[in-house]
Amino acid sequence: MTEPESVDFFFRYRPAADSPDGVLLRYLLSFNPTQRKQMILKALRAFYLVAAYGDIGQFQKFSDVQKLMTLLDETYGEDAVAAFDHSLSLNIDK
Repeated sequence: MTEPESVDFFFRYRPAADSPDGVLLRYLLSFNPTQRKQMILKALRAFYLVAAYGDIGQFQKFSDVQKLMTLLDETYGEDAVAAFDHSLSLNIDK
């Protein structure tokens, strides 16, 4: 039995520390590597997974998209059991 093909992905980005991207990356860096990887993958999947499958011609009909959306909802939706709670609450005083 052969090993499935894998994909290597490396990303290096050095924004100014006080820029919005710098603030975001500092936030991500405050988590351990495993948590950070899961957070980044969760965001990428939420925004790009459907487009990626569509780009390779995986979707032949709308029900194919619905199946993927159901999987994403089960994994990340409101009723999903989250390994990490990264909720944020803001109070703005006038």
